[in-house]
Amino acid sequence: MSSNAIRLDVNLAVSHDPEVKHLLHISKLQEFQPLISKYHDEITAEKKARKIRFQELPYQSTEHIKSFKSSVQGKFDTLVVLGIGGSALGNIALASALTHSYQQIKNPGGLRLFVTDNVDPDWFLDLFDVIDINKTLFNVISKSGGTAETMSQFLYVWEVLKQKLGDKAADHMVATTDAKAGYLLDIANELNLKKFVVPEGVGGRFSVLSDVGLLSSALIGIDIDELLRGAGDMEKRCSQADLFQNPAYLNSLIHFLYDDVMNKSISVMMPYSSTLRYMADWYAQLWGESLGKRFRLDGHEVFAGQTPIKAVGPTDQHSQVQLYCEGPDDKVFTLIEVEKNKRDIRFNNPFKNNPGTDYLDGRTMNELIRAELHGTSIALADAERPVVKLILPEVNAYTVGQFIMLYELQTAMSGKLYQIDPYDQPGVEAGKKATFALMGRPGYEKEKNRIETSYPFDPSYLI
Repeated sequence: MSSNAIRLDVNLAVSHDPEVKHLLHISKLQEFQPLISKYHDEITAEKKARKIRFQELPYQSTEHIKSFKSSVQGKFDTLVVLGIGGSALGNIALASALTHSYQQIKNPGGLRLFVTDNVDPDWFLDLFDVIDINKTLFNVISKSGGTAETMSQFLYVWEVLKQKLGDKAADHMVATTDAKAGYLLDIANELNLKKFVVPEGVGGRFSVLSDVGLLSSALIGIDIDELLRGAGDMEKRCSQADLFQNPAYLNSLIHFLYDDVMNKSISVMMPYSSTLRYMADWYAQLWGESLGKRFRLDGHEVFAGQTPIKAVGPTDQHSQVQLYCEGPDDKVFTLIEVEKNKRDIRFNNPFKNNPGTDYLDGRTMNELIRAELHGTSIALADAERPVVKLILPEVNAYTVGQFIMLYELQTAMSGKLYQIDPYDQPGVEAGKKATFALMGRPGYEKEKNRIETSYPFDPSYLI
């Protein structure tokens, strides 16, 4: 294992002592090794048959993205991504983790990035007060072009571009969509927009290492080759079935057993790093949308899945940890540690004989944040709550690439353990269908009638 490899520490989640009842016993994990090996073979076969294709992404060429970046060098200072869900969360997470913390004010490494992942009109329109259209590139991301939020934003932006830039409007818009068919592809072809691809066989929440996330990453100054190298190294590291050699499978089984056997139906991810806070948002979609399923593959109703919760340390020590230590014992915790920061501060205390500051003299901010992480892990352990630690040597493109592939592979194995399909989202599609009906989209008249009949409005319940 390289010195820059991320590591999984399960010391506070697994016990060798049979008298310890609040933690999984090591023998329970070992019992599942034959089943894990069986599911590993299934995942490997699905990869070879190209049924699962997110594992291919680390090995793709990035030359088309680098070429485009060179072609627009100096023309723009801002990139706006029009997208939602998997088209947005990965872009936000990568920008937060791997660019300047205040990159929307000034990004020394590339373009500023804004991601408009909502259709709140006040919030959306405020964006146009802080960007210069003449220096802004828009990337509309939708595999099908049927995403209401994204396409509504696109309609407005295209109108603004045409009004202000005329024939040059298309120079300020690219489309990331399906390569073969779809409403957005039709529009992109009609407008002669530069196109990037949402790859076949890769769902939105697994697409961050495709053009969906790589284009914006390159334009804002992230080393996309290092990102993919990290993902590829993790994919190779997780290519064996042995639980204690495969962090994705081990973490998958730990979370599954805490849910299935010990009724811990909530997964809390708590990075002790502000730059990684949106990686927890990305994880929340991946974990929740993939595993939250009503039916097993055999049709049996199960209501599977863990509810993902995001926290940020030490910030949320002052808002959530009280609940975590003394509230309902229904959670498994992942604390994320960064061993080395890019920069650090050493404290100099001029206020001698002051107990509030004396102990800080000569210590560093990195030492403080890591002490707070370990303090929280001890508090949780004392409260008999299971804690997994994910350790990053530092936050860089290589380690973040590992992080992404680790959790994608963990999710794939978890789908096997729950015996559900981790790649569909029928609950999301039901909401989309209702939205189309309420907005009067042709073909959804029966759905609109069903909604109005099933959920009549009673003004007496509006208080």
